[in-house]
Amino acid sequence: MQLKKLCAGFIILISVSLFAATNPVDKKKEIILSKADSIKLGIDFLKKHIQPNTAWQSENPEILRTVNGLIHFAEDERIDTILVKLQKFQNNSDLRYISRSPENVSDSLQVQGYQDYRTILEKMKQLDRAIWNGVDMKTIPLPENLTADPDNKIQLIAEGDEEAIIRRTRIILPDSLKNVFAVQDSLGKAANDFNKIKNRQKARSFLLEAARQRFNTQIEKMNLDSTITAYRKYAVRVFSDSLQTQLSDSLKLRNQQILAHYNDSIVRSVNDSINVFVQTLQRYAQNDSIPVYIQSLSGKPSQLWLRNNQRAINRMYIKNIQNDSIGIQLMNIDKQTIGIAIEDNITFTRIAQKQHRDFVFQKFTPNQKLTKIQKKYDIVAPWDLGGNGTLGFTQMYLSNWKAGGRSALSFLSVLKGYANYSSDSKLKWENSGEIRNGWVRQGGDIDQTQKNDDKLELISRLGVNAFKNWYYSAEIDFKTQFFNGYNYPNDSVPISTYMSPATTFIKLGLDYKPNKNFSLFLSPITAKYVFVRDTALIDQTKYGVSATSRSFWEPGLNVDLRYKIDFTPRISYETKYKMFLNYQQPFKKVDINWENTIVAQLTNRISMTFMLYMLYDDNVTFPTGKFATDGTEIYKAKWQTKELTTVGFSYKINKHIYQRKKI
Repeated sequence: MQLKKLCAGFIILISVSLFAATNPVDKKKEIILSKADSIKLGIDFLKKHIQPNTAWQSENPEILRTVNGLIHFAEDERIDTILVKLQKFQNNSDLRYISRSPENVSDSLQVQGYQDYRTILEKMKQLDRAIWNGVDMKTIPLPENLTADPDNKIQLIAEGDEEAIIRRTRIILPDSLKNVFAVQDSLGKAANDFNKIKNRQKARSFLLEAARQRFNTQIEKMNLDSTITAYRKYAVRVFSDSLQTQLSDSLKLRNQQILAHYNDSIVRSVNDSINVFVQTLQRYAQNDSIPVYIQSLSGKPSQLWLRNNQRAINRMYIKNIQNDSIGIQLMNIDKQTIGIAIEDNITFTRIAQKQHRDFVFQKFTPNQKLTKIQKKYDIVAPWDLGGNGTLGFTQMYLSNWKAGGRSALSFLSVLKGYANYSSDSKLKWENSGEIRNGWVRQGGDIDQTQKNDDKLELISRLGVNAFKNWYYSAEIDFKTQFFNGYNYPNDSVPISTYMSPATTFIKLGLDYKPNKNFSLFLSPITAKYVFVRDTALIDQTKYGVSATSRSFWEPGLNVDLRYKIDFTPRISYETKYKMFLNYQQPFKKVDINWENTIVAQLTNRISMTFMLYMLYDDNVTFPTGKFATDGTEIYKAKWQTKELTTVGFSYKINKHIYQRKKI
């Protein structure tokens, strides 16, 4: 009864008032400041591309208004239904915040395959020269109506025009025919002299007429040849201009296709980056906290922050009208849920009526001649859980040190864990994970924090006993990193980041496992999958991915070898060798991953670790400093080597989960 009154009083008397936080508290400010860099970067990037401009346009104004609302929320601490709209929009298969037409590509001359105006003009000239050099003018047919003098521009010598004949034909007459009209006085009176003069005039006229006809014939023939030549040159010119126009149109169409393909890849990459930053702001918005005040009859409210990323517990007392009170605990489950629990030290006593019996129970006397009790159950431990962690520091400070050097501070943390299941040696399920992270900061002129180790690897292998120590096994191996990687000292352009790249192996084969310290896994059916999440920041071609894609996969043969030996109870050596042979290019594309680790346990909590890590991946290329004939730098795969030695704190966990099994 007392419990009912207390609960009724609690339901009636408390009131919950939710309001939007206009001034975040100090703890909330710390959360915002810790994420200020990524939030500001996301806001600047979104503002650059979301704001209307001539180059970038959107086909969905509603989603732009929604993203602008998200930006304003991140800046002004306000949000309404933005997250719901964004979630619905991101569920679409064709996710595109903004788009751009190929005409607005400003760096078209840098696009591979794009030909500028000068190149197109030079190819048209080359085609024109090839046509003129290869054409045979005599094979060009002539029209029937082609005449020698269509415009009557031929100047022929008229018949009887002796002056024009002599001047234009340049004929040389004999001296006796040059002046047949001049007759000497002594000869003019003789009749035979008149006949001689007449004959000389006839001969002169005959020679001049023959010269005139020859000259006119040559003029007509030359005019016809020039007309034919001009016609054929005109025909070749028309044909060449037509082919040049076709070539120009085809090259311009190809340029449009190249620009459209390039622009589509850029738009897709920009939208991928926008989506990453939008999701970052979404997570930031979802982790926003809301204050809740709960007030009882005493008038003193108890404040509780509702948030998704952190649990908080507040304690308060509630009373009923009779002034009975109990202590309760208020817990924020998430941003919309409050958990209420009564404290453990509160007990309730109820008045109960004493029971009595009307009959007498007979006392049971067991038989003293008992046989041996058989064992019906056995205790087994199928699950084996464990792991170890190491944290090492190195610090050095130099000031006015004559021998030289730089101050430095570095640390390396390694976390390993496993969860293995074994059932009567018939079924084995092995799960392991490894996290590595190391940083070094050097003083002096460099004064830069650099990453020297970053790894996240998860492995799960399931095996069913085939015969003796061999198991039919399947394995999934996933590996990536947490933080951006740079080609130091340049820390402005990242070359890798989280999930860029991410490598996944899916393997099927046989696993030879005679004991827990040795394993040989042969998987002839293996698929290697490489994925680059953000192609806008990371050049995916350096990891074997094509420029128009974000991932690729290849089949092959995989070999995994693991061996561990304890030289002493405190010194152990472990090697892991992995080799992947590509079926598409066997013995040409081989990936090798070899890791060697020596651990010396100096004390119960201090250990020294030496690791030598060698890696070769055909898909990961490096610049060689050499250039091809077209001017591009040559890249090729190289051996990658990493060596780490650290002394620091270590902690081990080894736990068995016991179960009861019926015999």
